[in-house]
Amino acid sequence: MKQHWDERVEKWHVWAQERSLSVEFVWWGSSELLERLSRTEHIGRTYFWFNRRSFDAPWFRARLDEAVQAAGSRYTPEIHVDLPIARDLESFGRSPAIFDDLKSRAKGIRRAFQTVSRLGRHEEEPSRAVSTEKLTSSLDEILDATAQIEPVPIGQLPFAGIAEKITTALEKTGKILEALSRLEGEYLAEHPQKEAPSSRNGSPFDKSRYDVHQLQSELDDARSSLERADSIAGGQLMLLKGKAGTGKTHLLCDFAKRRLEAGVPTVLLMGQRFIAADDPWTQAIQQLGLQDVSAEEFVGALETAAQAAGRRALLIIDALNEGQGRSIWPAHLAAFLASVQKSPWIGVLLSVRSEYEDAIIPEEIRNQAAFVIHHGFEGQEYEAAKIFFSHYGLEFPSTPILYPEFDNPLFLKTICRGLEGTRQRRLPRGFHGITAVFDLFLQAVNGHLAKSLDFDPREQLVRAALEKLADRLGGTGARWMERGEAKAVVDVLLPNRGFEDSLYRGLVVEGVLSEGMKFQQEESRSESVYVSYDRFTDHLVADSLLRKHLDSSAPQAAFEEGGPLAFIWNGDTHLFVPPGLIEALCIQIPERTGRELFDLAPALYEQWWTGGAFRQSVVWRKPETISDTTGQMLNRFIRHDRDMDGTLNVLLTVATLEDHPLNAEFLDKRLRRDSMPERDAWWSTYLHRAWKTQGAVDRLISAGCRTGCPDDGGRRPPHSRARVRQVLLHGYDPCLGARAWPGQSQGDRSGSQAETPRPPDR
Repeated sequence: MKQHWDERVEKWHVWAQERSLSVEFVWWGSSELLERLSRTEHIGRTYFWFNRRSFDAPWFRARLDEAVQAAGSRYTPEIHVDLPIARDLESFGRSPAIFDDLKSRAKGIRRAFQTVSRLGRHEEEPSRAVSTEKLTSSLDEILDATAQIEPVPIGQLPFAGIAEKITTALEKTGKILEALSRLEGEYLAEHPQKEAPSSRNGSPFDKSRYDVHQLQSELDDARSSLERADSIAGGQLMLLKGKAGTGKTHLLCDFAKRRLEAGVPTVLLMGQRFIAADDPWTQAIQQLGLQDVSAEEFVGALETAAQAAGRRALLIIDALNEGQGRSIWPAHLAAFLASVQKSPWIGVLLSVRSEYEDAIIPEEIRNQAAFVIHHGFEGQEYEAAKIFFSHYGLEFPSTPILYPEFDNPLFLKTICRGLEGTRQRRLPRGFHGITAVFDLFLQAVNGHLAKSLDFDPREQLVRAALEKLADRLGGTGARWMERGEAKAVVDVLLPNRGFEDSLYRGLVVEGVLSEGMKFQQEESRSESVYVSYDRFTDHLVADSLLRKHLDSSAPQAAFEEGGPLAFIWNGDTHLFVPPGLIEALCIQIPERTGRELFDLAPALYEQWWTGGAFRQSVVWRKPETISDTTGQMLNRFIRHDRDMDGTLNVLLTVATLEDHPLNAEFLDKRLRRDSMPERDAWWSTYLHRAWKTQGAVDRLISAGCRTGCPDDGGRRPPHSRARVRQVLLHGYDPCLGARAWPGQSQGDRSGSQAETPRPPDR
């Protein structure tokens, strides 16, 4: 073979001389290769190529299966909701789909510019032409650079450079708008009759201005996407944070699964499996079943796997705050990451509970990382609820899901499990009271823990535990409790259990309680516990206070000066009274007494922030607790804090509830009282302000767009957003070809005592 090599080299030299090239041909035989492979920097490469038991596709899949098994019920692939945050993860992994998507932005820019370019050649009136030459040159550069975008597994990305070019182009579109304004001024000076508002709407420059704004919108969207992708994919470290129950584990498991299906090297480690005080690399290697493998060998082998696949490899660690992570990572994370970040082919993705971020991750590491926050199903509540209800065989509600807690995947899952466990196929009638929501939640958790911890489900230990915690919190005004104290309070209900089988741990695993770090004086930290849902905490504390101090036969006595509940209005400074507690009292007191909190404690009217708490209570009450007094209070608060928008947002939130006294029928009666111009003065302007603010208007429109027309049993296709918006704004339904609110007759003006007035300064 060596003789054959020499013969070939002789021939190659002839070829090189014929081309006037000077080429050296270097022999690498077995000894040369072995010498190179024995070098320290190639230890992982040697392990990868000469130990095929690891780092092939079956090995990666087996390791993921182990991580998924450790995740348990937190990962349910059969109930998956696609969320926008997944795009950020794909960007960090430098997925080809992200490069393709950014490349496709050129289509919208090119299409929008085709109309703008006509401004430079106005054949009918050349004096109205606007130069677009500089903009054309700038856009050509952008389109050329965008066309050259290709997947890059390592190294510099072109995104920031293209974003800078777009910024330059946007400046030039601003110049064009200035030129259009100048020409329009000259035009109006020559045609003074055009200054009338009715004629000005037909200004010959309106269409041109609109076209430029469309181009600006396309450019701005492209720039935002490029800058976002560059900030995430440009580094080697990404931190995913979020509150308890938002679905971080599910998101990472699903992400890792999709990457492995595409043949991309991905390793997922679970924070709960770091259970010793040892060096984290030792425990990570043990999780992966790699005996006698050093960190250098692992990193080198993972790098080689990435090079072989031509894609960035990812090392993912979920939930740094679990297991012994709170004691391991603060001291070891920097060294752990240093070993990985030597390779440009590997990215590290870490997840952590938001409350533990500062305590676990050193500041210098946070400063170099790209941050992404997981908000659960926020903005996707409708689709999420639909998927979950379908999976559990439940009947989807005919009214939109408007409960804020439904944006928490764990809460939604527990509610569905509760319905399934009690063999109910639909949300109970009257479920719209928050008391019923939390009752069902507690029943579901209690039933699940009764099976796993082996206690009688008729013993409502979960409710009893929370009531005990609320009794402790209610007297202090605090929202947190020291972990040791909380554990002692809860575990007394199910004594003589090890930690793994304790009631306290069960409540943490089920997402009812959350652990976090609380800052004390002089920046010291202590581990504390709180109820996972703020609104739930408020209701538990309110229930505790009312159980102790409220006499239903004489409820006002508790709120009088010197009474046990007077602290909510008399400015007692040693107790913090959160608005959520006022809201909870506004809900529970009518349920217990039939009276309103503000009747019992009228001094609360003088607190500027109490109007918002009262309005929100209307959303969460049982419909039967709404009275004429409730409506009168809504009117009074409009006059007091002038928050008309807040009141209308509440009315739209309850508008779909069939038996609610303030539902759409009530609102319809109020709207019929005014002519269209009068309605436009306060109703249409409110809708314009509320549009795209993620409030009740957006939720109703989104829900309406997903249903069929009511007049034909839903057989027609879903409504367009434009149609639903027309009905809300003007009462005109283009599908029915008629006004939803016909001309006012005397009967239309009947209304109710709780009618909402227009703003006083209308």
